[in-house]
Amino acid sequence: MDLIIKYEDSEGNVTERRISEIVPEGPSTISAFCHLRQERRTFVVRRILSAVYPDTDKKVEDLNKCFSLPLADNKTEISSRIEQPVISIPGHSNEAYKGQRNKEKRDLFKRFGYPVVANLYKNKLFALFEYQCFKCGSNDFLDIDHHIPMVLGGHLVPGYLVALCKKCNNKKLDLHPEDFYTPEELSRLEPILKKQTELFEFEFDWKRWKEDRKGYLLSLGIDPNLVNEVLNNPNHRYYIEPPSQMPSVTISIKISEE
Repeated sequence: MDLIIKYEDSEGNVTERRISEIVPEGPSTISAFCHLRQERRTFVVRRILSAVYPDTDKKVEDLNKCFSLPLADNKTEISSRIEQPVISIPGHSNEAYKGQRNKEKRDLFKRFGYPVVANLYKNKLFALFEYQCFKCGSNDFLDIDHHIPMVLGGHLVPGYLVALCKKCNNKKLDLHPEDFYTPEELSRLEPILKKQTELFEFEFDWKRWKEDRKGYLLSLGIDPNLVNEVLNNPNHRYYIEPPSQMPSVTISIKISEE
C-alpha cells in the first residue's frame, strides 16, 4: 500500500511525502519507506495531517484503522501494545509490564557471557557517541536510552540505543525521538544507530574460553591488568571463579594371594 501524506515534523515544518511498505511499529507510530528520503523511517501517526491513496486520490478517513493501530482517545495517553497495565516509575520511561526494563538489559548483554566482556562492549557502544551525551555533549553518568520509548512499543535492541546523560534521559522520558531531537540531530544519529547492529553481532566463543580463559579475554582487547584481576581477585566486581574441579579419589584394591 502506498500513501501520499502531509507530515509535520517536531519544528512545525510540513512536507508532502509518499510512503510505502507500511508496518505498525507501536501503538502510535508506523515504519514505512519514505520516497522523499529514500530510506525507511518512523512516523508519528498524530503528525500525519492528511493521507490520500495516490491511485484514486481518495482521502484516508481513519489513520488508526488504515494502519491497523489500536483506537486511541486524544484526551488520554495511548496505552502500550502489550496488553498489560503501564507501570509508572518516577524519573524513568514507563514500562509496559513489571520488570521489562531489567529484562531487556539482561537480554541485550547476555550474549557477552560475563560482565567484564559486556562492559567492554558497553564502552564500545559509548565510543560510537564519543563517550558523551548525544543531546547535550556531557560525559557524566551516561545511560543507554531506548530510542523509541517502551510505552510507544520500543525495545532495548541494537539499532535503537542512544547514549544520554541522566539529565537528558529524564527529560526525554516517553517522548518520541521526533519530539525530543531536532531534524539535524536525527540526521546525525542515523549512521550511529546503523553501526550498532554489527557491534552486537558478537558471539561468546565457549570453546576458546574453556581452552584458555586468559588468552581469550586478552584476544578480545581487554586490558591485561584487568584480566589478571578478574581471574585472580575474588574482591573484584567482575571476578570469575575458576572452573570447578571434581576431587580425585584413589581406590586401592588389595589382592591377597592364597
